[in-house]
Amino acid sequence: MAPPYNMFENVGGRGAEDRPAALFRSLRARGDTHVWWWLQPWRTDPADLALLNTEEFRQALRLHSERDAAAYVHTRATARRAIGELLDVAPEDVDIDRPPCPVCADPGHGPARLNHPEVSLTISLARTGGHTVLAVGTGAAIGVAAERLLPVRQDVLTESWLTADEALHLLELPRGAAREEVFYRCWTRKEAVLRALGHIPSGIRPDQIESYPAATDTVLMHCPGNPDARHPEGRTAWLVRDLAISGRAAAAVAQPAETEPACGPVRIHLPGGRTGRDLPCEP
Repeated sequence: MAPPYNMFENVGGRGAEDRPAALFRSLRARGDTHVWWWLQPWRTDPADLALLNTEEFRQALRLHSERDAAAYVHTRATARRAIGELLDVAPEDVDIDRPPCPVCADPGHGPARLNHPEVSLTISLARTGGHTVLAVGTGAAIGVAAERLLPVRQDVLTESWLTADEALHLLELPRGAAREEVFYRCWTRKEAVLRALGHIPSGIRPDQIESYPAATDTVLMHCPGNPDARHPEGRTAWLVRDLAISGRAAAAVAQPAETEPACGPVRIHLPGGRTGRDLPCEP
């Protein structure tokens, strides 16, 4: 997976022990966000298995489906390789865990966290329908969501998680691919924001978050939050970008809109080490 540009610029002259920190500062100065996506394998690759720690190995053994185990193992191994590439460290030296959810304490869906190298990269993982997506950023939070594209039932358009404007927009579209594309655009954008917040914070409903489905690529979304001097109405702003990962799944990545430095483009890493087009940072 070759990087799409020279990641090692402005890092020369530092000791090897400082290299991850120096690379992180370089990534942060550019506001870089990186996204990888890949197809889940049917069987476990021994090379992937070798990168797991003891607890991950035990977790893989607890999975009853061979394909689920292979997807879990490949996800952990590929995430280590990707982050190792960004920080110029061996994948064996990358430590990722998934602590309990900060909202409900459920150990099953807490946000992924980088423990080593000790830099403040934020990471998010999503799996759906044979696809896995990894998002890595340098801001305070990041959330990625992905959903397999399936036919949309007519009654789904009346579900409570849609805002009135979203439901009206969907009902105006003809049934079929056009409606399905917009339906999943709504959902993945909202889910990406909620994942960035850390699951679903108490009191926040998806129908309180407008996803602006008529707009494509990049949107500025707002979510209820705690009032402060900058947001007296208690709303937080999120920069959300659609990810064209394949023709069979929709995906989006969300980050805080008010960051310093501002978010730069999203750099897409395709399967097989190829690179895709950068996504803009302006709505």
